[in-house]
Order: sequence, then structure tokens, then C-alpha cells
Amino acid sequence: ACRGTGAGARCIAGPGRPRRAGRDDPARGTRAERAGADRRARAHCAADHGRAGHHGASHHGTADHRGLRHEQVLMAAPAWAHEARRAMGSTADVLVWATDADDLVAWALDEIERCEASWSRFRPESELCRVNARAGEGPIEVSPRLWAVLAAAQEAHAVTGGLFDPTILPGLVALGYDRSFPFPEPAPGASAWPIAASGFAHVALDPEERTVTLPAGAALDLGGIGKGLAADLVVDGLLARGAISACVGMGGDVRVGGPGPDRDEAWDIPVEDPRDDRPAFVFPLVDEALAQSSVLFRRWRVGPDEHHHLIDPRTGRSAASGVLCAVATAREAWRAEAVAKAALVAGVTDGLALFARTGVEGWLLAADGSTHATEHLADGFGSPGTPGAEEPR
Repeated sequence: ACRGTGAGARCIAGPGRPRRAGRDDPARGTRAERAGADRRARAHCAADHGRAGHHGASHHGTADHRGLRHEQVLMAAPAWAHEARRAMGSTADVLVWATDADDLVAWALDEIERCEASWSRFRPESELCRVNARAGEGPIEVSPRLWAVLAAAQEAHAVTGGLFDPTILPGLVALGYDRSFPFPEPAPGASAWPIAASGFAHVALDPEERTVTLPAGAALDLGGIGKGLAADLVVDGLLARGAISACVGMGGDVRVGGPGPDRDEAWDIPVEDPRDDRPAFVFPLVDEALAQSSVLFRRWRVGPDEHHHLIDPRTGRSAASGVLCAVATAREAWRAEAVAKAALVAGVTDGLALFARTGVEGWLLAADGSTHATEHLADGFGSPGTPGAEEPR
């Protein structure tokens, strides 16, 4: 399974991985119902193909849901391939089950690099940096790759009521987050003076011309949603290229497709407790994603003041909502990432309301140790160092 949604998710396959929650678990049953019969059918279809290839079973040439034929699977038995690499300020972790798994993993890591080269605010030559440098100059035509993350950001800003807002970049830089983590100390120019986000509502996107217009003084940080979207694009690309199953972890974001390593419909995703980095609970994903945001992972000081990277766009300060960690699960990793971050900024009451309003399920871990979950989920976090509601077994 894909292991861990904390500072760096890892993908593993083979003995020793956590077992899935029991089939009578109410949360799991609800997820399976919501996943839908079509997604379950796709997962079982892919699992059946894998079993045929592994055991050498015969079949009379029927096509599967990706256009592969059983003869192709029988000719070359699928295998697992896994590789991890530093990317986007975290660890990109790719696990693939396919007949050409090594080649697909190589493509996946190259695709992640292409995304980072377009979206990173820490690479002066990136397309995003060039766009930020032209704020106030009118419409700027962008590549399809950058357009994809801008369109996702626009939707995320709308559904979260502005609590997800990529125009927080000037505020982040003012607080000292001007380089990729880890850094020893903020740059000398850090003022720790809060700068509220200018507001993504003032950023104009033209889908017909594929242009973006930034107001003067605005600048975008697409780091978090970019990790989620990269995981989505890579998993979708792997499946389109013939992978039977794939799991991509990008820091705290995980996206899966196809059957899990047990060749059933779900991938067991252990969620870390940010207070001690131990697995708190396991959640089964079926062709979907899970994202975790925490105020405990990226912290730094400017003089006597300590800051973290999750900024409240309304104030320009590090969020102080009383929530230590938010975990969300959705069809796409970028959506789970954006809603988790917004729910953390909102606080417990408003964060749970945001989950309900967006149709995203999730958990909130409060600073007082209390845990809160949406209606169909069990509380996941226990005390630090103790198992949560769904203990890895």
C-alpha cells in the first residue's frame, strides 16, 4: 500500500504492510457505496487480469477496460516497480503494477519533474515565476500544463469561499518563507509583518485564450495544490499507458488507481499523527485520493516569533484556528489538498461545515487533542503514541 501522509508519503508493496480495515467497518462500507459500482467493477476487472497473468490462466481474448487484451497480460506477467525521488519540496513516491512497470515509473518521475519545472515558485526559470514577474502587465498566455493548475486553483478558491487562496505568496515571503524547505533561517529581509492575500478573485482567467491576468503586486504560490494535481495527472497518465494499478505520494497527498497490492479494490493508506509521526489509523482508498495538512511540519522563526506555512489569507498570518491537522479524502488529490488546507484555516466548527458543503469527507485534530470527523467517518486520531480508531494490524 501507499504508506504515510505526513511529511513524506511512502509507497510499499509486499509483506509487512498494514492490513486493511475489516469489511464490516461502517466507514469503509460508506466509502464503497460512494465509490460506485462502476469504479468497483474497474478495480475488480484489473485485479482479474492480474490474476490471469500471474497464474497463467487462459482466456479467449476479451478486452479489458483499458483496451488491453488478456493475451498481452499472459505474454508478460505484470510486476511491481517502485521509486522515490525528491521533488516539489517533498518526496515523490511512485508505485506501479504493470507489464512494463520500470518504464512507467521512469515516465512518472519525469512527468513530476515537468510539472515542477512549470509550477515551482522556487525556480526562477519556471513558467509560474515568469507569470508572477509580469503582474500588472495584462493577459499572459500560459501552457496547458500551467493552465491546468490555475483552473484547479480557481475552482478550489470558489468552493472554499476564499479560504484557499494562492495569492498568499507575498505574505509567505514577508514571513520568511522565501526558499524551499528545509532552510536554516529566514532571509535577512524577512519582516514578519503580515500581508493579507490580495485575493484570487481578482485574478482573471480566460479559458478561450488560455491567459491569466494578475493585478499589480499579486503573486501566486501553487505548491500545495500543485503536489495534489501532479499526483492526479501522473496516476491518470500511468493508467492510460497501460498500468493495472498505481499509487503516487507527493508529501502529504496520495492518489491511487486500480486495485491495491492485495489485488482487491482498495489501497490501505496509513495516516500519520503529526504529533509523533506514528500511524494513527488506516483508510482504504478506491480510485481516489487523500491529503493531509498540518501546522507542525514546516515551521520557522523570525526573531521571537514562530510561523508555519499554512497562512490565513484573510490576515496574512500563520493560521491560528486551533486545528493542528486536517485530513481530507476526495476523488482528486488537488481537491482533497485544497479543502483540507481550507478546513484547517477555518477551525473545527467551520471546517466541518466546509467538508459537508463541498461533499469532502475528513478529520480534524484540534490543539486540545480532540478529534472531529464528518458524519460517515470514525474519529481517527487518539492520544500521541496510541492507536487511533482504525489501528494498523
